[in-house]
Amino acid sequence: MIDDRQGTPMTAAARPHRHRTFLAYAVAPVALVTLGACTGSDPGPAVTTPLTSSAVTSSPTPTASTSTAPRPTATVDPVIAKIPAAARTETIEGAAAYTTFYFTQLNEAFKAADPAVLLNLSSPACKMCAALSNGVADVKKAGHHYGGDLTKVNYASTTEFSPKTRQVLVDLNQKAVPVLDGSGRRVDTTRSAKLALVATVEFDKRWIITRLQKATS
Repeated sequence: MIDDRQGTPMTAAARPHRHRTFLAYAVAPVALVTLGACTGSDPGPAVTTPLTSSAVTSSPTPTASTSTAPRPTATVDPVIAKIPAAARTETIEGAAAYTTFYFTQLNEAFKAADPAVLLNLSSPACKMCAALSNGVADVKKAGHHYGGDLTKVNYASTTEFSPKTRQVLVDLNQKAVPVLDGSGRRVDTTRSAKLALVATVEFDKRWIITRLQKATS
């Protein structure tokens, strides 16, 4: 969690019963963007050429067998492998889908108490992203984890998509979820809040968040 007064991560261990919101502000209404899906092209059915009558003989001619050298296996970027297809394209929809994906992973990180879930999804320049990752690490250090999804993205809308700047407005709810210890016992509950954030994203083979900040009304 982020203390909106100091910008530092907060956990149940650090401040019992005082989980803060990420940021507090007024939310401006923005149109919902529809996230598009990325589909691959269908090569179609294979075509087999039928044998002609001249190719048929009474005695089959033996054919020489050939062996094909194995092709090298391409290395798949483990980060790209877990990004949904809709969030991989360098499009307006792709930028929004990737931002939504980031918050999905944030939920998983807090539930698993594993900051590695967020690894390489944002750049070191994103201070709020680093603070959130550190917050997950603090939860892990305390031996706790979250018992549900912390955030619910209501919509993600790409508001700027120029060669120099790509920004996505995210409207989301921070939910009240139980903070559990290793035995599954509730030790605290997060605070619910209505949030709006702006994510600045860049594309270099894949999307990455370079800045996360509160939206201005």
